[in-house]
Amino acid sequence: MKLRSPARTRVIGAAAIALSAGLLAGCSAGGAAEGGDEASGTIRVLAVEGPETDALVTEAANFTNDSGIEVKVDKVARDVWGQRKVAELTQDAGTYDVVFLGGGDDAVWMLEHAHVQDLTPYLGEDVVNDVLNHELFTTDDGAFVGAPQYYNFPVTLYRADLFGDPEEQAAFEAEYGRELAAPTTFDELVDVATFFNRPDEGLYGTCLGGVDWSVFLDNTYFTYGQGANFGDLATGELTLDTPEQVKSLEYINQLTSLSAPGWEALSFFDCDNQMKAGTVAIYQNWLYAWNAVGSEMGDKLGIAPPAGEQTHLGAMLATIPEAAPNPDGAGEFISWMLTDEFQLPQTEQTGNLPVLQSQQGSEEFAEALPELEMLKSVSERLTYLNSTWSGELSSGVSEAIAKVYTGEMTAQEAASWLQNEKFAGRKAVE
Repeated sequence: MKLRSPARTRVIGAAAIALSAGLLAGCSAGGAAEGGDEASGTIRVLAVEGPETDALVTEAANFTNDSGIEVKVDKVARDVWGQRKVAELTQDAGTYDVVFLGGGDDAVWMLEHAHVQDLTPYLGEDVVNDVLNHELFTTDDGAFVGAPQYYNFPVTLYRADLFGDPEEQAAFEAEYGRELAAPTTFDELVDVATFFNRPDEGLYGTCLGGVDWSVFLDNTYFTYGQGANFGDLATGELTLDTPEQVKSLEYINQLTSLSAPGWEALSFFDCDNQMKAGTVAIYQNWLYAWNAVGSEMGDKLGIAPPAGEQTHLGAMLATIPEAAPNPDGAGEFISWMLTDEFQLPQTEQTGNLPVLQSQQGSEEFAEALPELEMLKSVSERLTYLNSTWSGELSSGVSEAIAKVYTGEMTAQEAASWLQNEKFAGRKAVE
């Protein structure tokens, strides 16, 4: 997928020197442009709290030992992160050398509005071409502006002990006329969740998190899974009242009735706890949960690709702000981040998928990640929010979900309300 060339993406500093001198092809991965000074000093990195950032901080000590570049990582809460990334990438604050963005929500905003540098002169074209899905983070004029730290995405997690029970298998086949297995469509997901929904036994079919950001993520799973999105990149228009959006609202409404009471106040982290407690049969969650939940459930937990055609891209994208104080040091740091030296221990620590195609074909990475082959089948189905204002949009969609759940509106009415009233006159890409 190619996006329009962003109006305000610029290439400066070492990158501009390399381009103007015609040296792009000679830039080495892991250093500044040819002829420039060797990177040194200190770099400051903006990142959000989480296990992936913990891995980055841990392994950065090795980068410092090898390069002499000191790395200061600011791990901040999501609200603080949101404020600072805007200040760095649209207001040229000049505090950070590397800013991590949310790949699923920020990619279009990054391509359209962020003041960022082309990473190609720092990484080299061979490395950029080795990044799986690099086209998603590349402008039409060829600037690769966001390097994924890892790939994370929703997966289906289910009670392997229940799915493997011969009595359950026979009962399911008798009722639905097919084998009891991890669903490949959302209709199959609803069937499985309905079959296992047994409140009197303390078992619920599924788990949805009802807080705004969590239920919006569920909405994206269903929307992307139907091959749809929230905006049209070619026209910049919102697409909130399509048949697929209506169906997404209907799926969520169906599955809320198969979730435990109190789901409205929960997030997907609470769903993890319900699965570990044995009160959920099947749910969708991010890949991280396979390690986090599976470490306590062992053989009782199964994992499968997400249902549908596409799924939500999860990755932190490393960018170099236009006003970065030490862009050469930042370039060397991002180059290191893509190497086996970091990607392998990160894979071992988080269970996330490495980002280079060569790594995904490596026996060493396969040993570190037994699910590698299955996860590779998902990595080419990734997509992201086709809008530049994810926060406001997600809040509005969550409001529409609530209207359907309470019976105030039908799914069709709620989708129309989003498109024609709530966000009337708005564009997806602003």
